[in-house]
Parts: sequence; structure tokens; C-alpha cells
Amino acid sequence: MKRAELGATLPAIVALLLAAGCSLSLNRRPTAVTVQTEPAALARRTVARGLANPRAMLQGDGGSLLVATAGTGRPGEETSGAVLILNDLDNDGRYDSQGERHPLLKDAPSVNIAGLVHRDEVFGMAALARGGGRVLASVAFFDRPSSIWSVAGDSVELWTEVEANVNDLVFDNTRGVWFAVSSSTDQLLRLDDKGRAEVITGFLELENGQDPVPGYLTLDHDNDRLLVSLFSGSTEGDSGGLGTEFVRGAGRIMSIDPDTGETETLLTGLTAPTDLVLVGKQRLLVLEFCDGFLDPMTNDQGSMSGVSHGGFRRFSGRLLDVDLATGTARLLAEGLDTPTNLLLAGSDVLVSEGMGTPGRPIPGPEGEVRLDGFIEAFSGRF
Repeated sequence: MKRAELGATLPAIVALLLAAGCSLSLNRRPTAVTVQTEPAALARRTVARGLANPRAMLQGDGGSLLVATAGTGRPGEETSGAVLILNDLDNDGRYDSQGERHPLLKDAPSVNIAGLVHRDEVFGMAALARGGGRVLASVAFFDRPSSIWSVAGDSVELWTEVEANVNDLVFDNTRGVWFAVSSSTDQLLRLDDKGRAEVITGFLELENGQDPVPGYLTLDHDNDRLLVSLFSGSTEGDSGGLGTEFVRGAGRIMSIDPDTGETETLLTGLTAPTDLVLVGKQRLLVLEFCDGFLDPMTNDQGSMSGVSHGGFRRFSGRLLDVDLATGTARLLAEGLDTPTNLLLAGSDVLVSEGMGTPGRPIPGPEGEVRLDGFIEAFSGRF
């Protein structure tokens, strides 16, 4: 059939199918994100410092904050990961005073994979999520199964183990199941109430041959879809090249049918997107981890000699507020240091930052600083 004939016939085919009661799923064109150049006027403050690779955050009872920390990743400190309960006992808006941090789960595994990927990356405690009467915390490893723990008050017990690194979790109240993403196996998983996992779908290589690296997910309740961020890996694979062969703007947000695994690209043009949170029906808060990839690591101990980015350009991350209808994004914040996780907490947006070896000298906004894990709060008009 010639192209002109196909164009003339397609509307008639569609009409016949609809008349017969058939439903169609026609993937729309993905929207490229366009970011405003000036950041929004938000108040910005640091609420916690000295955290060993903070990741997921969750609001607890009585105004407390639960934080998963992946640990230091240093040799000899392979059990430095934890889940902490933070309480602002002196009401100063911070969690840094004596007695304000209590380990809920400690001695969790922690490892730096710089020796494999040539970047200062620490793996360990990752996800925290609430649903189905549970709070779950996952340990995510690069090439090993994940342990998922069930947290109830001060009690923590092993819930299940999954043959993939569970980097993020979300509970679907409608289906009564958990969904998870694995950045090492490039898969979306479903977990039932017994913790048994099945693969919903896998994500394909991107245009330049990179692993997609699905890192985070959220539920779009209004459209009954899951939204997943694809970080986008190195063009040389996990352990190839120098470890910094990333393509800027290759990251994207995917939309997935939770039942069928049908997948479509929702947003493109992002650089290393990590966590994402829906605000209303048409707005998506998204973190970008960094805007460049510099100074690969040469050992697995997180070099302490000399100032180095260590693979990811420090203090170049961003917080974006994306209009899903147009792809236009308000720049809410810039200059974030390798941000990984988001939490909407009342009128604040909390962001966990500081991936890598604690204390390592890195380039800061105004010169050398020591790498530190911290949480920032942004408040204002979102």
C-alpha cells in the first residue's frame, strides 16, 4: 500500500475498530523537557548534615523523619548502612542536635563500586515506602539480591529477598501490590503481599547503546500508570571505558501500564534523572543528579588524595517542576550535590544529597570542600 493510500485508509480503520468495541492504545510522541533559565525564588535551608549517603526519606510518627543511609562504602566499614529516625527535639528546624538521631535499623551492608565502574558510587540502603499497613526498606546492591525489611515502630524484620537490586518501591492501593524498579536488571517488578516478585516488563537499551538504568518510580493514580525515571548508563557499559562516557540529555521518564507492562516514553531530554513525585494531575517534580561526568576514579577506596569530582560533576544537580502537558519545566533549584531522593513534607520539598565517600575532597561552589551527606529543604510557591 502506498503512503497516500495508507493515510486515507487509517481513519476508516480506526472508526471501524471503535464501532466494533475495540480499544486502541496509540502512543503519543514523547515530550522534550525545556527548562527555564532562572531558578524559582524558593527558601533553601539545610536540615541535616553528616549523613553517610542519605537516600530515601519518609515522614514518621510525631513529626519524625525516617532516612535510609547507604553507609560509607569504605573497606572495613561494610556494615555502615542504616535506617535512622530523626526528631527535631529542640524545634530549631534541624536534625543535627545531640540525641536527635536514633538508629532503627543498623549494621546494614554498604559497598563502594568505584573499582568496577570508576565512579564514586555507594550502594546499600535505598528505598523507604509506606503502604498496605507496612513500611518497607530495601537494601539495593549492584549485582546481588535485595533484602527488603518490614518496619513497624521500633521493630524491624526481614520481609523478603528479591533477585534484583530494588532501588525504589511504591504501593498500589487499588491492586494491593508493591511495584519496584531494579537498576541493575533494568526491570519493573510486582511484589505480592507475601513478597513474591514477578517481572512486569524490562527496559530496552537507549539510542547510543546505554543501559536504561531505571532508578525511581511513582504512581500516576489519575491515569492508572506507573512513571519510571531512566538514569541512562555509560555508552561503554557498566564496567567499560573510563566510566564517564555518559550522554547528556539521554535520560527520560517512562509511563507503564501496571497490568500489561505496555511502555511509552513520556519525557525526554533529561540528564541523569533520579527521583520523581507527582504534584496534582499535570506536574511532576524531577531531580537531575548532575549535568556532567568528570574525573573517573582509579580505585575502589574513594581516593582521598587531590580534589576530584569522582565521576559525577559535583554541585550541578537540579530540581525541576515539569508541566507534563507541555514539557516546560520551572527550575526550582540548582547547584545540588548529586541529589538522589525527594520527599514532599508539608510545605517543604526535602532533597537528600551527597553521593560518595564521606570526607573525600571535592570541588565545591567556591573551592574545595569535603564530601558530606546532607538533606536540604526547599519551601515557597510550588
